[in-house]
Amino acid sequence: MTRYPTNETSLTQETVPFPIVIHKSTMQQAVLPHHHQFYELSFYVEGSALDVVNGQLIRSSRGTVVCKLPHRIHETRIMEGRPYTKFSLMFDMDILLESGIEYALKRYFYNDPGSRHPAFIQLSDTESGLMERLFDELFDEYQSDRLFRQAYIRSKLVEILIGIARSQGGVRGLDARGVPVKPPVPVSTPNTAMQGNKITQVLQYINSHFLTDMSLGSLSEQFDASTPYLSKMIKKITGMTFTEYLHELRMEMACSLLISTRMSILDVSGESGYSSFKTFSRVFLRKKGMPPSKYRSKYADPGHDPGSVSS
Repeated sequence: MTRYPTNETSLTQETVPFPIVIHKSTMQQAVLPHHHQFYELSFYVEGSALDVVNGQLIRSSRGTVVCKLPHRIHETRIMEGRPYTKFSLMFDMDILLESGIEYALKRYFYNDPGSRHPAFIQLSDTESGLMERLFDELFDEYQSDRLFRQAYIRSKLVEILIGIARSQGGVRGLDARGVPVKPPVPVSTPNTAMQGNKITQVLQYINSHFLTDMSLGSLSEQFDASTPYLSKMIKKITGMTFTEYLHELRMEMACSLLISTRMSILDVSGESGYSSFKTFSRVFLRKKGMPPSKYRSKYADPGHDPGSVSS
């Protein structure tokens, strides 16, 4: 877990019974770069800001949904001192696996971290109104102690995720009805905010290349920093050693492949960045409390046909 400012230091089903948190806030200050182990959605209601997600700069305004996968460095910058109002919804994706019905949603949002799912989605005016209503209802229920509160919250989370998924045409310049919308503009300029912080650059690189062979030594040479310094700073910022952090990222990929494809467990091991199947099996058992085969049988959708992915 990052040592950058954050409150939800551990938001998983292993640490809390019902891992979901929602805030609604009006702010006029920046949010410093940080990352965490849970999924986060930000939905802008009013105002505007600049969001940086994994190095991509996004101009966020009303109707912008910013998607932040676990362990992806992100921050929020203010624009000309103007306030912005947004919902911040944080949750463990495994909350969707409890009923089994929502398995496909987890696969959709979380199957290929960093490449398949966009960092932001711009909703149309109509979609924004509907989404604001859903977030308001979820926020109201979250603050209550009503009967069947958890079931209601989960149902609203599913509605929100389905609404976002159905609006994916907005990323291509169209809303769900095919009507053109104006998306926020990612600024294709060098990531100057990251350039001033070498360790953030290193973490950014790890987040983007965790499936490749890497070591503290190779990172030390690439970023012209001593190995002890990198080791110390990675531990300070993430709360994990370099090796633990690398395993954390690779395990998320492995779990996604196990539940969403028919790939053999040996192939999942290789696709998750492990050259040694023995190491993969040992780390998986330690982190998930069960072998990969049991994880797959417990969480995989029996009706899912992965199609082009061979067994």
